[in-house]
Amino acid sequence: MRSYLVVIIAYVLFGFFVTVARGQSSVEIRRIEEEKRQALESTQISAPKDTQRLTFDYGGWIQFRYIDYENDDNDREAQDSLDYTYSSDIRLWLKAVLAPPQDALYENRHSFYLRLKNLLVDDFPDKPEGGYDYDGPHLDYAYFIFDVRPFWLQVGRHYFSVGEGIAYSNVNDGAQILFHSRDWDLKTFVAHTLPHEDNIDTSVPGYSKSSDRFYYGLEARSRAIPEHEFYGYLLIQRDFSNEEPEDPLQEYTYDSQYIGLGAQGEITPQMHYWLEVIKEGGRSRVFETNAKKDIDAWAVDLGLQYEWQVYSHPTLAIEYAYGSGDSERLSVTDTAGGNLEGKDANFLYFGYLSTGYALAPRLSNIHFYRIGASFKPFEKHTFFKNLSLGVDYYRYYKDKSAGGISDLEATESSSDIGSEIDVTLSWQIFSDLEFTLQYGHFYPYDAYPATTNKGEDYFSVSLTTLF
Repeated sequence: MRSYLVVIIAYVLFGFFVTVARGQSSVEIRRIEEEKRQALESTQISAPKDTQRLTFDYGGWIQFRYIDYENDDNDREAQDSLDYTYSSDIRLWLKAVLAPPQDALYENRHSFYLRLKNLLVDDFPDKPEGGYDYDGPHLDYAYFIFDVRPFWLQVGRHYFSVGEGIAYSNVNDGAQILFHSRDWDLKTFVAHTLPHEDNIDTSVPGYSKSSDRFYYGLEARSRAIPEHEFYGYLLIQRDFSNEEPEDPLQEYTYDSQYIGLGAQGEITPQMHYWLEVIKEGGRSRVFETNAKKDIDAWAVDLGLQYEWQVYSHPTLAIEYAYGSGDSERLSVTDTAGGNLEGKDANFLYFGYLSTGYALAPRLSNIHFYRIGASFKPFEKHTFFKNLSLGVDYYRYYKDKSAGGISDLEATESSSDIGSEIDVTLSWQIFSDLEFTLQYGHFYPYDAYPATTNKGEDYFSVSLTTLF
């Protein structure tokens, strides 16, 4: 307990001796945060049955990461605005579970989960866009789960999502009700953006730390057919964000709703598939005229994965994803540079889908194809048995060649964005120590003008320990 208190004190004091700044792109930050979320997911699972009614568990997680960028603007002549980044991320968590008495006729187990976050990012060069970016210490997660099975009520700050998490997935404040049976799962929720969360629309005056959006979701999943799961959902997003200062000439409200249908499961014991189709509707504002126009957008994600049951367990995956675009839009997220007339066909979403390391585009006005392979080359060697190596190849195209994508340098009226190859090495050295290396190289094609069509490199190395 003494060592645990020392860690907490050091964690809090560390936060008072750093300052704040900018750095990595929002897409990259989200990808890294998703990787961390998945790594920490096991800490939220309820503790195993114990003879005591009230049990506590606690622990921590520290990650050190170095990222190197090369030609992040696809221009070898210009100095990179961001060269390299150091970061340290500390998470401390506490979990409490209230179990029923040993002689009880019910199995309800209520729980509470708390996690603190302290993140420091140091970007180079220091000027004009480098410096320290300090995020914490603050609440990462804090929620109660009330077990009144077959219903569960989850209240507080935690991870909300629908479907695969493309239309919406994020850590927000809210409440969720889940129903679970042998063949069916149902959930409904209401969630709100976190305090001081950036607005996805960066053209809104005062967008930094001022997003005000509500999300209302309803999802049903069926496992009636063995080895297959089918689901459908409805998501409503309402934008109450304010302008600071007020813009008397332009409104920025973006209200949207999403209907999603999907399936996932096994074709054979070695072959898995997934599919999700999303229809987006709603209303957005036309830039400069302020007219309200209907949103009419689509997205698709489908893939297959096959794992051979031989030495090194090689895995092959293929994936196709699509997010519709609008030929009038220069920006896929903003009102300024957004829709100019007619229906808004741009797919704008509030979730996440992995699209690579270097380019990492949003799933807006884009088609991408991915083929990936991974294996464990030394799985029979004790020390290296948990070392895995993966390679992914991406090919990107615009949906509307005249429209923009999330990389604002792809300004040419061509559908051919480019290709990328990513390499990932992950090594679980011990049960509480992991090393990860990531490298990505993007090759720009005809969608980029001659001044910004040079290759772009991304390199990351991280070390993570649990305690």
